[in-house]
Amino acid sequence: MFHAARLRLTAWYLLILAIIVALLSLVLYRLLLLTQEVELHAAHSPAYHPLVHTFAHDQVILAYQIVAVDVGVLVLATAGAYLLAGRTLRPIQQAMERQRRFAAAASHELRTPLTALRGNLEVALLNPRSREEYEQLLREAVEDTERLGQLVRDLTLLARPEADGSALHLEPMDLRDAARAAIKDVELLVANKGQQLETDLDVPLPIHGDLLKLRQVLVNLLENASRYTPERGLIRLAGRREHGQAVLEVRDTGAGIAADELPHLFEPFFQADRARSNADHVGLGLSLASWIVHSHGGQIEATSQVGIGSVFTVSLPLRSTRAGKLD
Repeated sequence: MFHAARLRLTAWYLLILAIIVALLSLVLYRLLLLTQEVELHAAHSPAYHPLVHTFAHDQVILAYQIVAVDVGVLVLATAGAYLLAGRTLRPIQQAMERQRRFAAAASHELRTPLTALRGNLEVALLNPRSREEYEQLLREAVEDTERLGQLVRDLTLLARPEADGSALHLEPMDLRDAARAAIKDVELLVANKGQQLETDLDVPLPIHGDLLKLRQVLVNLLENASRYTPERGLIRLAGRREHGQAVLEVRDTGAGIAADELPHLFEPFFQADRARSNADHVGLGLSLASWIVHSHGGQIEATSQVGIGSVFTVSLPLRSTRAGKLD
């Protein structure tokens, strides 16, 4: 499809260029004839003007020479137009490929809880069961619907334009409050794996932000750090100010992420090799984190070395006072 579109776009480029070249050539042809006539009339001899000498001695040869030049220009322009068409269509091709992957993964993830829900309900209808068995089946059905509902909510957020901040409730806050709340949420997970969680949150980080959404970002980053860090590993959450930004850094000593996977890390449903064995890990957390951070006007980045660990950095604009100074 894109090859055909590239050829059509190349043809359009060439058509536009051919029209322009034809118009310019016609003007040049008339000017050369006029110049030749003026020179011949003034000198009463063969033309001495260099432009006239270069081109023909009559109208037919002059026309052939101009057409030959035009053909050479168009031949060279064909290669350029083909390359330009490819560069023009590449972002569209990449966007459509991301959309295709997103749709395929979303349908798969939606199908999983729906299939489980339907299976549980069909099992419940097969034979009479005890009250306890029915209660267990209903609990499992509720869990499936909760998972489905959360997935739909996440997909709804991701469907918003990146610049749409209407889902945020911005207010003056200290980013450290979101960090401390996130730490409480993951303390049990970290403790169960015998991991060490260090914090360095001594510097105030005043921003305008949505506390709940930013807490969600940091919970996701800390959970990922714990999930992929071995037992008794180290996780570190540190905050600092840097170039007018409030910066939080989550560092782990986990398995790391391959360099070729880093550019895709924040794409919906993308899962690095290290995560694919976890069936409960859908692959939306980092996409949501990226959406939330960018909706705050910030940046989220990841660096990693396989076998050493990963570092996720969240940067948000510091809050300014009316006088233009940072709090």
